Amino acid sequence: MKTKLFTLTIVLMTFCEVTAQKIYKTERGHIEMMTLINNETVKAESHKLALYLDYDSNVLKGVLNLKTLSTEADEINTILQKQEDPIILQFTGTIPSQDFFSKRHDPIDFNWVVTVTYQEKSYKSQFNATITHIEQGMAISCLISARGHILVSDTGLGSLIEGIDKTIDVQFAQLVLKME
Repeated sequence: MKTKLFTLTIVLMTFCEVTAQKIYKTERGHIEMMTLINNETVKAESHKLALYLDYDSNVLKGVLNLKTLSTEADEINTILQKQEDPIILQFTGTIPSQDFFSKRHDPIDFNWVVTVTYQEKSYKSQFNATITHIEQGMAISCLISARGHILVSDTGLGSLIEGIDKTIDVQFAQLVLKME
């Protein structure tokens, strides 16, 4: 009987180990973009930024359908919504800190090089990023925030939105939880 109980305990411990959370995922991340269009400031935002963080490799991937952006400029909203296919913008980058989820820490500031992909074209962009530890009871939580610029010439958005400036300012912040 002790052998069966011991075996059952080992199997349960193994199962819990195998099913531990390895990737954080949300499809409701918040992102803001700002640029000039015909010399007027236009702000766009979406609450449908999909973010995936692999806890083992510290790779953060973001995916945004630009059709989910909302602006106060009706003309821009119409241009985006008239597109037949999704307008997918992706970014991927590795967070350089190996243990930001393992213990309490002061804010970690770093230059974050990300690969941005739009319409099958990829290029590198550098964002200023910060990871801030947040107390959340039993869960370990960190706020990941980043801010940077995307060159319109790298994306081809100039052919979609007439009169757009040379750069788009981008920023996002996401609270990431890791359950123990």
